[in-house]
Amino acid sequence: MISRWIVGVVLLFGILLMLLPDTDEKSLAKIASASMLMCSSHLREQVALQVLSDETVSVEFKNPCPDLIATVEVEESGGMVITGNTHPLMIRLIPVVEEGKVRWSCRGEPAAMVTNLCKE
Repeated sequence: MISRWIVGVVLLFGILLMLLPDTDEKSLAKIASASMLMCSSHLREQVALQVLSDETVSVEFKNPCPDLIATVEVEESGGMVITGNTHPLMIRLIPVVEEGKVRWSCRGEPAAMVTNLCKE
C-alpha cells in the first residue's frame, strides 16, 4: 500500500537528512511534504472507503502533525488539498478508482519543494 511505501520513504529521507552536513530549505521541504502525505494516510483510507462505496465524502481530519499540516480541505468527491504549516507547501490529492481500488493522483506546489512521490 501507499502508506507503507511512504513510511519507508520518510524514514529513508530522515536517515539521509542526518547524513547530510548542510541542509537547504528545498531538501527540508521535500522531507516535510513526504511526511505530510504520511500524516494524512489514515484520512486517505477513510476517504477511499467512502469513494468506493459511492458515498458523498464526509470525514473529519484529526491532525496528527500540526507542526507540518496547517489545513486539510476535503471535497465531497474525495479530492483534498493539504497546506503546509512550517513550509509553504500545497499538496492536491485526487482519488482515482481503478479495478475496484483507489489510487491517489498527487500534485504539489511549489513543484521543486515537493517530494517526487507527488509528481505525475
